[in-house]
Amino acid sequence: MRQQIIDLIFEIAKEKNAFDLLEKQISKISKNQLSENIIMCGILPEMFEHDSSEEKLWAKFTDIILAQSLTHIGIPSEVLRTRGDSADVFGKNNSYSIIGDAKTFRLSRTSKNQKDFKIKALDDWRKDNNFALLVGPLTQFPNRKSQIYFQSIDKNVTLLSYTHLNYLLTFYKNQALQPLWETGLKIKKHSKSINHQSAENYWEEIDSVLCSIFNRNYNDLKKFKLKEIEKTKEIGNEGITYWKEKIESFNKLSKKEAISILIKAGKIETKIKTIQKAIEIEISY
Repeated sequence: MRQQIIDLIFEIAKEKNAFDLLEKQISKISKNQLSENIIMCGILPEMFEHDSSEEKLWAKFTDIILAQSLTHIGIPSEVLRTRGDSADVFGKNNSYSIIGDAKTFRLSRTSKNQKDFKIKALDDWRKDNNFALLVGPLTQFPNRKSQIYFQSIDKNVTLLSYTHLNYLLTFYKNQALQPLWETGLKIKKHSKSINHQSAENYWEEIDSVLCSIFNRNYNDLKKFKLKEIEKTKEIGNEGITYWKEKIESFNKLSKKEAISILIKAGKIETKIKTIQKAIEIEISY
């Protein structure tokens, strides 16, 4: 499915109604297909250029997947079309409302910081809604100490991985999920704030709550985590192959072609035009 989505995004990314076309296509996926493919959402394809239409559409793809997943676990949801200062996903059932954001990262990206996860922004965007949720790849969350865990506990913004979401999709049968969305409140009440930056403490609590909701052993959840590691390795090899092929193609370039690509990559001509525009300004007042 991953390659099909990549091909589709390349095909439609420049269209004005690209999001509608993508959403229509994804709406055809069954719950089982969603569960089987959800892990790959969090890994941004290396072949999409940075800040390109394709990259932005992939981010929308993850939002669509999150909305569909929430719908399948008893929270009818949609991707919001509003721009700026707003959550990407909104869901509501008879008991509560929730806003959400889905994250996707390149495996080649070396560092991520708390700004990438927008915990405080999600809390602001929650407004009158009851809960807030952020989903990302388990392997891309900080694995030691981080302010994102402190913030998520302090603001009660639930962090989940696509692995946990897959677990929910697999075992959900009308169980009450509110305890999951109140994980931050529970940790804040029962543990000292000095431990609130710990990745281990946070994820242990998330795992514990999920296993309690579904009355299942942790070993079941561990199998899902191992599956994510396997899938990440598989997709990682896809990226390695892509960049190796890039090296081969660069080695075949003439000097003139190589210089042209370097100029384009550095956006040098654009920078020159911007400077020229700045120095040609005439003041009329």
